[in-house]
Amino acid sequence: MSVRDVAVEPASAYYIRQVQWKLAAGDYQTEPAACFCGSTDAYRVTETDRYGLPHAMQMCKRCGILYANPRLTDASYAQFYAEEYRAIYRTEHDSADEEFARGEAHALALKTYLQDTRAMHPSVVFDIGCNAGGWLKPFLDAGCTVHGVDYGPERVAFGRQKGLPIEVGSIETLEIMDLKADLVIMNHVLEHATNLEETIRRVRGLLTDNGLLYVALPGLFASDLRGLFQQAHPWQFTAETLTYVMECCGLEEVQADHTITSLWRKTDTYRPKTKYPNEQYVRDIGLYLFHRGTRYIPKVRSGCKFPLVDRQAAVRSAMARKLPMCRDVMDRHAGHEAIVIGGGPSVDGHVEHIRALQQAGSPLISIERMNPWCQQHGLVPDYLVTMDASDDVLEAFATLTPGVTYLTSSQCQPTVFDRLAGETVYLVHTSEHDLPTDDLFGVHNHCDIVNGAGSVTLCSLSLAMLMGMRTIHLFGFDCHVTAGGYAQGIAGVGAQEQVFGVKVEGRSFQTTTAYLCFAQQFFEIRHIGRRDDVLDTIRVYGDSLVTAMSVESIGGTR
Repeated sequence: MSVRDVAVEPASAYYIRQVQWKLAAGDYQTEPAACFCGSTDAYRVTETDRYGLPHAMQMCKRCGILYANPRLTDASYAQFYAEEYRAIYRTEHDSADEEFARGEAHALALKTYLQDTRAMHPSVVFDIGCNAGGWLKPFLDAGCTVHGVDYGPERVAFGRQKGLPIEVGSIETLEIMDLKADLVIMNHVLEHATNLEETIRRVRGLLTDNGLLYVALPGLFASDLRGLFQQAHPWQFTAETLTYVMECCGLEEVQADHTITSLWRKTDTYRPKTKYPNEQYVRDIGLYLFHRGTRYIPKVRSGCKFPLVDRQAAVRSAMARKLPMCRDVMDRHAGHEAIVIGGGPSVDGHVEHIRALQQAGSPLISIERMNPWCQQHGLVPDYLVTMDASDDVLEAFATLTPGVTYLTSSQCQPTVFDRLAGETVYLVHTSEHDLPTDDLFGVHNHCDIVNGAGSVTLCSLSLAMLMGMRTIHLFGFDCHVTAGGYAQGIAGVGAQEQVFGVKVEGRSFQTTTAYLCFAQQFFEIRHIGRRDDVLDTIRVYGDSLVTAMSVESIGGTR
């Protein structure tokens, strides 16, 4: 007697059908919804979520936020979380013990980051949507006062057995404690809120004046769209659209990457809702969602890799030296064309061209790590620009060439300034959102602050414009990985990590997240220069990713 094979459905299938039945029977009610900005003018992104449940996500044409319309009512969401959500979701993930341990590990990393980079040691920590409380464990062990709330009674019971002071509830449970937190954690929670503005306003009210809000979300630009959407998430953000929401609600960015892992602090300035993300960025979101075939590359966001406390100390040390500021070189070379040298390998093929441009009267601006390369080829830079806070940047100054002027970031190590003692040095402050310029730098003149973006080469472009040079010849800004890696002889090269492929107009490039970020920032720097009428043209020489990305022809010829 033969028996047919029987396929066993995953446990989640039963609960998914329960939700479908409740929706069909009207046990779960839905309601129309508008975007956070108030608009209902949107593109339809998807009709169903990753489980096949009805879930109509829209992309707002004004601000780019993705929102569910219609969505479950608050009462239906509460029932869904209590009866099906965990049963569906947890079958895809680890056991309660494994999930607790994973949360504990993430929280330990956050605690270490706050301590090492911001010298922050919170005394009171709240976790909203705490699950079993794993994120609170390292802070409790460190002696902090901690409190957590979650809608899931089973997970709360699990955490309480481990000694965590957590309970079933939400923000109101924390509000009645009459206690302010130095740190509030919302790990994959905010995307569940139906009333974003009210939720963020109330969370803001839980923070001390210097407190931080940690928010982690499934960033749109870092997610696989095939499994991204789910019934429980009425919102979907990019880092830029989340920044828009936070700023409208009285919070400003401390750090936010595209994944989204982010920190926010209170501000007295509220962004008007009508100040939407720029139109091009909203179009980029649409291209990412609806582009067919090769995946569209969105805007890359990156953070500074150097600890804030170290950079603050470096700035204070630099300011104490009473060096002249970069405003003193403003318009020094008006009417001249600039040469800027970066460290990409293509620069090796342009030595004689650079020499000819310099002999014709163009000032030469080089990044500091190219100093040995310049010496090797008999080129004397008019300016060496230093923005790097790494220890190994000193390798660039093993031998100093007479006649060079040094434009040096205030965030550089004190040993760099010690090495340059007696040389002509101008101090450069780069624009950093986590370094409040007025408070730390003690400066208010806009000429003291230079847009360095994330690259010393881009900082050099900004300095060339500051000095009045409206045409810039840019060498060695390749932004992709080749067999050469770096120019021959560059000082203190770093690792090129997490290389991946991109395709532009049929040509394939190998690049990194940092290089791609620099390439995108190049176009922003160029746009700002033209907008502010300090730039006419940038010519990029060699095999560069930016020349391939540019709609207009920007490639220089030898």
